[in-house]
Amino acid sequence: MEACRLLVVNHAVETGGAERVLLDFLRRLDRERFEPGLAVPYRGPLVEEAEALGVRIHLGFPSRRLLEIRRKSLGGRRAAAAYPLDFLATVLRLALLIRRESYRLVFTNSAKADIYGSLAGWLARRPVAWRFHDLASPETFSRLNLWLLRTFATLFARRVLAISGAVREALLALGVPEEKVKVVYNGVEAREDAGEMRQRVRREWGLPDDCPAVGLVGRLVEWKGPDVFLRAAARVAEYFPETRFFLVGGAIFGREDYPEELRELSRSLGLEERAVFTGFLRDPLPAMAALDCLVHASVEPEPLGMVILEAMSLGLPVVATEGGGVPEIVEDGRTGLLVPPGDAEAMARAVVWMLSHPEERKEMGERGRKRVKEAFELGARCREMEDELLALLRPGTWGG
Repeated sequence: MEACRLLVVNHAVETGGAERVLLDFLRRLDRERFEPGLAVPYRGPLVEEAEALGVRIHLGFPSRRLLEIRRKSLGGRRAAAAYPLDFLATVLRLALLIRRESYRLVFTNSAKADIYGSLAGWLARRPVAWRFHDLASPETFSRLNLWLLRTFATLFARRVLAISGAVREALLALGVPEEKVKVVYNGVEAREDAGEMRQRVRREWGLPDDCPAVGLVGRLVEWKGPDVFLRAAARVAEYFPETRFFLVGGAIFGREDYPEELRELSRSLGLEERAVFTGFLRDPLPAMAALDCLVHASVEPEPLGMVILEAMSLGLPVVATEGGGVPEIVEDGRTGLLVPPGDAEAMARAVVWMLSHPEERKEMGERGRKRVKEAFELGARCREMEDELLALLRPGTWGG
């Protein structure tokens, strides 16, 4: 059987969470079933990694001005007047590309790409599947963008593949037809080298094996709750003063000053050298393996929580804020402990329990690793995604 030509559409070229998941999918994609292409606005880290995987690249989608649109606003007022023309030009050029290059399926991987990509696919008479990574709510998107998501999902997408049940429920509450939305979880590889990574990184850090280490992993941005983590750390240090608290990740564009604000907060809390800022790490997994407990501190609901899955793949127990898709991953009391968002005291109590119960903590980690293998194994989730895409080519569907 001839491989299906699949066009992936993504508006971002940096390798954020959704892009890392996409690269994992492209890396595992069965090339006997699919021949992938990628449409992006310009070159960047995502393009470089996709090219290394043999993915064909199409630049110029969407127009750069459309990238100024934000989830909660339209960006600059001057540029906004040109958005309709830019949008129309992007859609028409993308539709022509789809037809010219004989792509049979369109797979959009970001909220912006969902809009222009699904209309282009519809015009090209090709089925479109969305990979939806966000919680569609007024806290995340403007009313206009929520209307666009509902309307375009209803009219132009054949399938919306939500990354969690929480994401699916938000889409249904928005008004997207139930029969269009299917949950396909993100996946991770279960790691068997966690012990070796732990020893190596602890040696590099000069951290004794018996020194407790607790960490927050991810971009340093307010909604991820690094300030809550530091306040909880100050309380934990009262019981375990030798503990080191790691913040693994860098700032986001536009908030480069935020890590220094957090360093100042750590000093004011008396943490001094006990709070360690690693900065951006291209591969944070080894640093994660060096920890005794991962803390997920988001103050807003998380669509799923990939860092939690990665920690569990290493056999690492987690303390996580409850909300969004997190309870779908963490079984409270079995693979980790759930705490209310923004509650530094509850977070500190949970971490103290973890550090006080090493045997139970280890058992939690092992149960978490087992859960990842059973429900979130990367290869199985990629095959499920492939099957969902190929189902769109059955007779009676555009492109079939």
